[in-house]
Amino acid sequence: MCLVPNVVIPKKFRVPKFIKYTGTQCLVTHLKAYHNKMTEVVYDEKLVIHFFQDSDIALTWYIRLDNTNIKKWKDLVDAFNKQYKFNMNVDLDRSSLQAMEKDNKESIREYTQRWYETATQVNPPLLEKEMINLFVNTFKALYFEYLVGSSAQYFCDSVAIAERIEQAIHLGRIADSNEEKYFTRAKKETEVHNVKGRYKNDRKSYQNKDI
Repeated sequence: MCLVPNVVIPKKFRVPKFIKYTGTQCLVTHLKAYHNKMTEVVYDEKLVIHFFQDSDIALTWYIRLDNTNIKKWKDLVDAFNKQYKFNMNVDLDRSSLQAMEKDNKESIREYTQRWYETATQVNPPLLEKEMINLFVNTFKALYFEYLVGSSAQYFCDSVAIAERIEQAIHLGRIADSNEEKYFTRAKKETEVHNVKGRYKNDRKSYQNKDI
């Protein structure tokens, strides 16, 4: 049932953290980025093909691939290009960037990588100031208020400010409704899990006492 049978994963190999392909990025850029992260095992085409599924947000096409047709990395590249070939002829515009949003579960760094990768595909290319304005305008509420009030002259400065805001929210020094809801929910789930664990332990102790 595997696309690549008899895959042998080296004991010391650590699977890299891949940027997921959402269906809108440049195909060539994504393939190069993935291949570069697999440099350590690039000599083993089976491994390279096997882990490619971790870099695609839509696994349906990968799962449905016929293993009789995918023998080499090039075969998978051809299949990937065929699946998303419509992107090769579609130029992203500034409205596409403006429509992007940071997911609550997504860190600033992850979101920045995703946004910047899309920004590099916009034609005509963005100027630094325009890139900053578009990036800032994708944020909501608290992030936007701090970022729009900053005097960042370079894109990397805006990213650094956004990361400081993120850190302040995590430390509880700044309250943001959207982020707070997510972290509060995560905290409650952890507390419920801990309570269940304590209940199980107490129950075992009580049963042992009766014995």
